[in-house]
Amino acid sequence: MQEYEMEFADVWFAIPHPFQTASGCWIVRAGQNIAKSTYHIGPKVIEQTSFHWIVQGKVRVTSLDHTVELSEGDLFCLFPGRPYVYETMQTEDSTSPLKMIWLAMEGNQLPLLTAEFGLTPQKYWLHGMVNNEVGEALRSVIGAISGTKKNIFLEQRTLSDLFYKMNLQANRSASKEKENWLAQVKDFFDLHYTEHIRVEDAAHHFGYHRSHVYAAFLKKYGTSPQRYLATKRLEKGAELLKTTSLSVTEIAYSLGYSELYAFTRAFTTYMGVSPRSYRG
Repeated sequence: MQEYEMEFADVWFAIPHPFQTASGCWIVRAGQNIAKSTYHIGPKVIEQTSFHWIVQGKVRVTSLDHTVELSEGDLFCLFPGRPYVYETMQTEDSTSPLKMIWLAMEGNQLPLLTAEFGLTPQKYWLHGMVNNEVGEALRSVIGAISGTKKNIFLEQRTLSDLFYKMNLQANRSASKEKENWLAQVKDFFDLHYTEHIRVEDAAHHFGYHRSHVYAAFLKKYGTSPQRYLATKRLEKGAELLKTTSLSVTEIAYSLGYSELYAFTRAFTTYMGVSPRSYRG
């Protein structure tokens, strides 16, 4: 790698073959670097769409007053005509300097490509996009474009393979995110179940339709959200009856019931005895 003021880097420039421009997506510029602690780029505007994969370390990226901090395995995308600033988050004595691989690209397929991954000028980053498969595909792209003997078919094949591997990883990440979302709904219920919350409250909080929250929660946890909340309240009520001197009325209101009768009826149905009998 050649040493520059703020980094060590290899950079390759390309002139596309007509076959590549006809394909709708091609590399204009590629590079890889190891950042120094002073690494700071921008504010700058580029004419291409540029993907940056973070191989190691951490980077802070700012665009239009929005800042995101990314780390190893993440990706950010620079869109044409938008100002960006990105800089390392490492210190002078850091043992893990920022390392990145980037591809600046052109072509009429790029808006479709970025849309496929959910990348927009407002949401220009992705988490967890560099696994072993993607890393290997990235190295293959760099190997193809940096070779002494150019082969346009190899360049396009490795580029297609890279985005195929990214698509696989994105789908895996989406599945994990869905699982995490359901766990967060459960955490939301666990934290606020005494506040007389409803399924609609969780749906609104997480940006999903009520029926979707209901169906997903039922499938994952084997009980409906309403029953889960009711069980949480009644089990907490049983605990309070045994461990505190609070009156039944105080317990009912503390659990989010609007009246004593509603709590007494629900508790008796669930436990088989009235609250007073349960307390003994």
